[in-house]
Amino acid sequence: MNARIVLALCLLLALAAPSRAQDESVSGAEEVREAVRGIDESEVRAEALMPVPDPEPAVPAPDPAWALLLSELEADGLPRAELEAVFARPEVRFDPAYMGKKLRALFKTKYLPRPEVQPGPHKTIWETWLTPANRAEIAAFMKANAKALAAAERKYGLPRQVLVAILMVETKLGKYCGERPALSVLASMAATRDYEVVRGYLEEFSPNAGQVDWLKMRQGQKADWAYEELKAFLELSLTNRSDPVIVPGSIYGAIGLCQFMPTNALKLGVDGNRDGKVDLFAPADAIHSAANYLKNAGWRKGLNHNGQMRVIMRYNHDRTYAGTVLAIAKRI
Repeated sequence: MNARIVLALCLLLALAAPSRAQDESVSGAEEVREAVRGIDESEVRAEALMPVPDPEPAVPAPDPAWALLLSELEADGLPRAELEAVFARPEVRFDPAYMGKKLRALFKTKYLPRPEVQPGPHKTIWETWLTPANRAEIAAFMKANAKALAAAERKYGLPRQVLVAILMVETKLGKYCGERPALSVLASMAATRDYEVVRGYLEEFSPNAGQVDWLKMRQGQKADWAYEELKAFLELSLTNRSDPVIVPGSIYGAIGLCQFMPTNALKLGVDGNRDGKVDLFAPADAIHSAANYLKNAGWRKGLNHNGQMRVIMRYNHDRTYAGTVLAIAKRI
């Protein structure tokens, strides 16, 4: 509201109050008339009734835990302003548990004995996957994506059964692509470099001094690894013009139906449906990308069983995983 109108309103209010003497009222009225001369009455009324807008809410600052990370990403060529806007969103939360749980798993693998397999009858792993319901889902997926599977088979030499078996084991053909935000997972691991922050996750093992040194070394390696994956994830999001905050991922940040780590998505991801972007949540892109990965890992026509196992173990470094994939592929 401009100053002249404010003055006029104040004088009007003063005039309306009881006066001590008639001559003072007359004098006040003259002052009011002088103040409002040239001001439209409707203007005064409109200005007086106009609500004062609330101030714009301040854009929240990113969590201080991200400060060094943002500087490193900026130094590596990513746009600072866009990064700050992303990391300031409430969904992007720093959580040292991701690094803490990873270190627990590494400690168990290195220092603790493996649990013994209990005796008794057991179903083979592939039997647990090929239930009647899962078989029906596999058949429906293969029918719906027959064109993409055929194209990938021709281009990369991968049998469609192997590709479908991998997508089944990885994400149940896209039904379970992870429940954690991939951005928060990778950023939290990249930002968790202080062992004191995760010490509590290892206390039950009472690690000795040598083991603590090993854990600190592995923590640094995993933080470096997570940083490279985070950078690739953000680059992929920028390229696709997609929202990185809403992308679900695994406990270690793998994404899509084929559960690629972001560095592999950048290097080996394929735009299978030709829509101009690599979206690993799109079945055609996931199918072509998995085929491209396996071809680059050494798959070729005529490989024997052991050769196929070696290639699939480059997709997931687990012999049981590779054997399960091949067993499912043989039966679908």
